[in-house]
Amino acid sequence: MPSSKPEILVVNPNANTAVTAAMTEALAGLADGVTVTIQTQTLEGAPFGIENETDAVTVAPMLAALLRQERSRYDAFVIGCFLDPGLNACREATAKPVFGIGECAIYAALTQADRFGVLALSGASVERHKPIYRRLGVWDRLASEIPLEISVAEAVGDAAVYPRLLACAEELRDDYGAGAIVLGCAGMARHRKALQNALGIAVIDPVQAGASRAVSEILIR
Repeated sequence: MPSSKPEILVVNPNANTAVTAAMTEALAGLADGVTVTIQTQTLEGAPFGIENETDAVTVAPMLAALLRQERSRYDAFVIGCFLDPGLNACREATAKPVFGIGECAIYAALTQADRFGVLALSGASVERHKPIYRRLGVWDRLASEIPLEISVAEAVGDAAVYPRLLACAEELRDDYGAGAIVLGCAGMARHRKALQNALGIAVIDPVQAGASRAVSEILIR
């Protein structure tokens, strides 16, 4: 039976189900106390990871097709990749609100501090993120972005990477003046709270930021 509550679909645009599970865990309890349901879904047939521009271009029409298929069921959509692949195509596919977690995380950080820093998976990720900052017009407020040089699997499931995250986050805060830290991958949410407690500044998980923005949009409509 369909839910009587408004529903938000958070789509993992890669085929790595461990990332989808991490998203589900990160969003647990987010909608408690409000009349909104949040669902997560892995994009069927997608690449295992969004590792380059080719992957991002590949999933864009797939995401748009999914949203066209599901637009009558869901009240808002969230694209669960920091690169926000296919965001414009998805917004063309439905009149419902569509949010990219990278865009939402950056805007959330800028409500917390004048300058923000980003923890990226790798040096290649840093390069892929640069067009996002230019598109959003926030380049002058980016303190710096530091590559962790870890895999998605390590970010999602390996607690041993936490000291590396903390050391890089401290560098962003102390050496580059970041007043807020953005986790630059959809699978890092498990580390957010510990990092924030240790750093004493806001740490933004992009999946939580995107879903929170979608919840807020639904509640004010």
